[in-house]
Amino acid sequence: MVGRNLVDMANEMGQPWRMTGIPWYYRRKWSGPLGHIVKRTRPVAWDATLALESARSDVVHIHTGGLAPHARWLRSPWVLHLHGTDVRTRQYEEDWTPKLRYGTEHADRVLYSTPDLREHVENLTDRAVYLPVTVRLDRAPLWRPVTGRVIFASRWDPVKGAEAQIEVAARLKRERPDLELLGLDWGSETEEARNVGVTLVPKMPHDDYREWLATASVVIGQMTDVLSVSELEALATGVPVVSSANPEYYPLLQLLGAAGPAAVAASVFSVIDDVRGAASVQDGPGFIGRVHDAKVGVATLLDLYSAVIEQRGSRR
Repeated sequence: MVGRNLVDMANEMGQPWRMTGIPWYYRRKWSGPLGHIVKRTRPVAWDATLALESARSDVVHIHTGGLAPHARWLRSPWVLHLHGTDVRTRQYEEDWTPKLRYGTEHADRVLYSTPDLREHVENLTDRAVYLPVTVRLDRAPLWRPVTGRVIFASRWDPVKGAEAQIEVAARLKRERPDLELLGLDWGSETEEARNVGVTLVPKMPHDDYREWLATASVVIGQMTDVLSVSELEALATGVPVVSSANPEYYPLLQLLGAAGPAAVAASVFSVIDDVRGAASVQDGPGFIGRVHDAKVGVATLLDLYSAVIEQRGSRR
C-alpha cells in the first residue's frame, strides 16, 4: 500500500513511475518434480526480467530487504527500502543475513520506514536514511465522529501490543461503560478482546477501513513505540489518536497518550468529552501534510533519485 501510494501520487504529479509485483511463479505453491525445477530456475528468470526492466528505467526502488539479491543484474542505480520485519527480526536469522548484507552493501541508497528501525539498520550500514511512511492526505475521508465511539485501529496480535490493548479496553469498559468500543476481528487475541467488551467487526477493504476510522470520537493506536499506517490514516481524517508512541520519534506531532495502558486509558478519558478540542490541539492533518503525506514522500524521492543518477553517472 505504501509503495502504491507513492507511485499513484507520482503519476498524478506527471512522473512516469510504475510498480511491479512479485511474479506469479513465486506466489504459486509448487510440488513434485516440476516444482523442483521451477524453484531452481525462477530466481534466474526473475532476475533477468528485472535486469531488462532496469535497462529502460532511471532508478529501481526495491521494497523489503529479502528481495535485494534479485538486484544482482540491474543495469540502473537502485534503492533498497527496509520496512520492518526484514530488518527488525529477520536480519538476525541465518538464512536472511546474507540477503540483507548484500542489499545494504550494493544498493546506491538505503532507506528505512519507521524511526525505531534505526538501531537495527545500523547493524548493517551507517548510510541509511529515514523516509517516513506515507498516506494520501487528499483522500482522507471527512471526520464525522459518533459520540462515545472508541476504535482500536490495529489487529489483536502480540506484535501490535495486543495484551496492552486489551488492558486498555478493560479499563475503559470498567470506568466508562457508556463508551462504544470497536475493533477489528483480526489477530490471535480477538477472543480476549471480545471478552473485555470490545465489539469486533470484520476486516474490510482499505477505503472502507478509512471511512470506519473517520466515525470514531477517539482512535487508539497500537501499543508500541511507533505509529503504523493505521494511526497515520486516522490522523489524516482529523480524529484524535491516542497512542503509546515515543515522542522522540515524532517531534512535530502533539501526541495524546504515553507509555503503558494506564496512561493511554487516562488520555482517552481526558479526550473523549471534548474531542473537537483535542483534535484541534493535535492537528493530525497538519502533521500528516508536513511529514507523512505521499506528496512529501514523492518530492523527497525525486531529489534522492536525482542524486543517485548523478552519482552513478560520475563514476563512468
